[in-house]
Amino acid sequence: MARVWPAIKTSFHNMMVMKNVLKALRGLEGRTLILTHHNADADAVASSLALKRLLRSFGVEADVGAAESISKPAQKLAEKSFVIDPDCSDYENVVLVETTVPEQVASVKNVRADIIIDHHPAGKLAEGVAAKWIDDSYRSCAQMVLELYREAGVAPDRTVALWLAAGLTADTAHLRLAGLKEFEDMVSLFKAGAEFSEVLKLLETPVDISERIAVLKALRRLDAWRIGDLLLAVSRVKSHEAASCRALVKTAADVAVVVAERENEVRISSRGRDWILGRGLDLSVIFKEVGKMVGGSGGGHNLAGSANGPDKKAVDAAVKYVRKELETAMKAQAQPL
Repeated sequence: MARVWPAIKTSFHNMMVMKNVLKALRGLEGRTLILTHHNADADAVASSLALKRLLRSFGVEADVGAAESISKPAQKLAEKSFVIDPDCSDYENVVLVETTVPEQVASVKNVRADIIIDHHPAGKLAEGVAAKWIDDSYRSCAQMVLELYREAGVAPDRTVALWLAAGLTADTAHLRLAGLKEFEDMVSLFKAGAEFSEVLKLLETPVDISERIAVLKALRRLDAWRIGDLLLAVSRVKSHEAASCRALVKTAADVAVVVAERENEVRISSRGRDWILGRGLDLSVIFKEVGKMVGGSGGGHNLAGSANGPDKKAVDAAVKYVRKELETAMKAQAQPL
């Protein structure tokens, strides 16, 4: 019984936190903004749109907004619904979705959060917010929004089910990282009218020439190491760092790290193959420290860490730190290739 109690306690606590957020959402009055992070991905977009529909069922109308841009894989989902870089002072209520990191919404004017729903570790924007549901045990924010629908007794219609299925699919690498809970949630969304073939069409994006050029440049500027059985690839580009990471992992690397230096900040993305989890590696944990090193913040998912900050001079030290963490996990020294 002693072994079961902590799990029950945690589950009960999370349920009460979720109920508190749902109560806060039901009680919203005045202009409301649902805000998500820069280069909003499919999970962020889907969760925001589905949350807007849920609020409407409570009689609350809301705008949806994102910092800087919508990512290409999410543009079919977003259509023209999103306000880019809104001014939070125009709204009585701001619901922050899928981020609590200031750097990820830095372009938004007068940014703040009154209610938070996120499946990443808490960042600075979560401090002092009473109504927040932050739970990194969820694979996707879409699943958290689905839980809110269930608790509210609101059945998602076919469109909402399609959005949430797309968000879940995207954040589990097209279900490759899905467990029993994710598949159970997908089944419930299928029962609500979502079709997997439509989900895949929504997430399908043609690769434009600028992205392909970035990938080729990443390959040309590549540095690589062998660390035991692990191959690490590191490169630099001006943009499309996440796409470059994905390409490097698809081709040969077990872990890819790509640096993109912008005018006022540096962004570092990473991707890893599934098998590294068995070695105790979690890229989100590593990149939380990387974020601090570049004077900003970091985190992400276990196979997709990222960081951004203003200190470009710290990039070499940050890459070296990642390499050392991989050496520790693999119990081997890095050998340049």
